[in-house]
Amino acid sequence: MSLDVISVDDFSHNQLDYIEDPFSFYTLMRERRPAHLSGTIFGGTWLMFRYADCARLMKDERLSNARSAVPLRFLPAEQREEFADMLDIYGRWLAFHDGAEHTRNRRQANRSYVPFTDEHLEPRIQRLVDGLLDQVDPNGFDLISQFAFPLPAMVIADVLGVPVEAHADLNRWTDDIAHLFGSTSVSVEHLHRTRESTRQLADFLASEDNARLSRAEGGLLHQLREISVRGHRFSERDVVAQAALLLFAGVASIRYLIGNCVRALTDVPTTERDLLLHPGTVAPAVEELLRMCTPVSFVGRVAGADFEYTASDGTVLPLRKGQPLLLYVASANRDPEVFDRPDELVLDRPLPNRHLTFGIGRHLCFGDPLVRQTTRIALSSLYRRWPQLHVPPQEANWNNNLGFHGFTSLRVTSGG
Repeated sequence: MSLDVISVDDFSHNQLDYIEDPFSFYTLMRERRPAHLSGTIFGGTWLMFRYADCARLMKDERLSNARSAVPLRFLPAEQREEFADMLDIYGRWLAFHDGAEHTRNRRQANRSYVPFTDEHLEPRIQRLVDGLLDQVDPNGFDLISQFAFPLPAMVIADVLGVPVEAHADLNRWTDDIAHLFGSTSVSVEHLHRTRESTRQLADFLASEDNARLSRAEGGLLHQLREISVRGHRFSERDVVAQAALLLFAGVASIRYLIGNCVRALTDVPTTERDLLLHPGTVAPAVEELLRMCTPVSFVGRVAGADFEYTASDGTVLPLRKGQPLLLYVASANRDPEVFDRPDELVLDRPLPNRHLTFGIGRHLCFGDPLVRQTTRIALSSLYRRWPQLHVPPQEANWNNNLGFHGFTSLRVTSGG
């Protein structure tokens, strides 16, 4: 891909050329135009591609996370009112809060998560992983539909204390939300479908049956309702919103991460993949896979006020209040100014691995421990069962949304 052939102003998250190979584009942008104002994305958005800018801007208090309505900017103001109920749920997500409100809600959510230690979660995740792998034909199976697709929804349902059997519905509902927030253009038809999916997800999480089940299971949904920190307790709508956030953030990202990792590992010698099987080497290997294979392409922000920001190449960005910024962590994670051999998968890369996959600073992703643990158990289980697991030649079937970059199907086999 060349900027001389494809205009940067054609860039979008839903264009196949960029979905098939975003990394060549990212390299060119880091070198030639690390801060780019797109007139087509959300009516005027700054796109940032270098590590230095992404890391600094994630911590810049002049930027806001109150961006739940950004995907609807193409609609007239009066038409956005039709989706007010949907936006009310998204607006309650702690990921979209700032300042003291974010600190309070983050503290509340973290305290609710305290019972879910690695020791508590590992056998539960392992049981779900083994149950799925027991059902596949190792001579050839679709890694995504038979394993990576159901697993994250099952894991998070189990953590929440709601029926694991609901994973198909949870995938369907959260996929609609993921398409909304990962795309740079959506249709009104998709907005209507996403609104309905959001309503159904909220009704599921708020149901009395699931409340009773989560209470009996000691699930996170129950913990979010019960825990009080410094006199603060989540309202029922806030409980539903935070549970929906965990599902939205975890389901698609873990699914595509597993697929991306297995595709990347197919070219790695078995002796190196064995690093995933040993307690002393698995952590650096997983961090490196998170760096190279992240499905989450960007982190979004909006300007909280008018101000100027000087980018790493000297470009002065005249930011206006409410203007969106997209910080491309998938590009930052391969920045040669930060990482040696940035485009190589180095499974024994020393810690700390400074990737930005989960963000940085106060807004570090709430679900990052669950993503790490599920990914580690899934990959180690695959390669422990089938050391020769690999991806045979096939046409790449990509998700149509660069915001959550990964495969919709990926055939694998255990053969040598």
